[in-house]
Amino acid sequence: MTYLLRVILAAIALGVAGFPTLAQYAPNGIQRTPDDVGPREDGSGAFRTHCVESHDSHNDPLVWPGRPGATHRHVFFGNPNVDHETTIETLVRATTTTCDGGRLNRSAYWVPALYDQQGERIRYIDPLFYYKTGYHVLAASIRPPPQGLRMIAGNAHATRPQGVHVAKFRCSGWRSNQVWFDQTDPLDHVNYLPDCDVGDQLEIRIVFPQCWDGIHLSAPDNQSHMAYPRPATPPHVGTGACPRSHPIAIPEISYNFSIYVSEHLGASSAWRFSSDMGEAIPGSSIHADWMNGWDPDIMEKVVLNCLNTGFDCVVGLLGDGTRLRPVELD
Repeated sequence: MTYLLRVILAAIALGVAGFPTLAQYAPNGIQRTPDDVGPREDGSGAFRTHCVESHDSHNDPLVWPGRPGATHRHVFFGNPNVDHETTIETLVRATTTTCDGGRLNRSAYWVPALYDQQGERIRYIDPLFYYKTGYHVLAASIRPPPQGLRMIAGNAHATRPQGVHVAKFRCSGWRSNQVWFDQTDPLDHVNYLPDCDVGDQLEIRIVFPQCWDGIHLSAPDNQSHMAYPRPATPPHVGTGACPRSHPIAIPEISYNFSIYVSEHLGASSAWRFSSDMGEAIPGSSIHADWMNGWDPDIMEKVVLNCLNTGFDCVVGLLGDGTRLRPVELD
């Protein structure tokens, strides 16, 4: 390898906007673990991480940059200082986060606030954020998301339920005899807020597109630079593909929430998101925003050790005898 090529590759590895390296923050963000990882039966790979609520506001730095209080109420996870002025450059300089791994994951995650029948906000307790191969593309084809990537999943203006490939709801007490590709994804998901029994949990999953055009880190609509893959044919994982217009497969990111249903909260089918406007069917406008603030070395570990190999890395495991240090909040 020539000296010039080594310099170019090093520059690419460093990325944009002054991203920190693993060496700078590893002592605070990761720890050794005896927990092991193993292959998933279906050949897909998975990594999960944990973030808690950081704050809520009427800001949205992707849709309404520079416009304070311009949108419906959002709940944020990760950087507690995300506001209308947040950019990738300010995001990656954050010194605090509510995500496992601390400054190794400076990503910003946010969703519309959820309200019960009395109009009180329902907290998102212990959400999990998945980075998976998904079932549609080959596990070996997954590449780390580019530094600075940002995107939106779902349609905040929808008044009717969206496709189940974007928004999935189910009651944890449901029992399905049919599965899609494996037991973790039964075919009883619906695309609307179901009426779960008191004492049950409402499970909510929002799935991002995983096919990137390879050029743009964003788009005017925050979506057109990304696409969903052509579906695989069950039960054969990896038999789909990214479209030619968006040929690069990155991890399938999803936000996953489980909320206990109680008499106080009322019927879960009557809950509403802050973006459910007017005559919208409750739950129709579910959407999610994401800004990539991962340390590139850590995300490369996730992709190489968990996704390309088809391994199941449970919460925080990096597949090499280390894990993200759990978040510690006052």
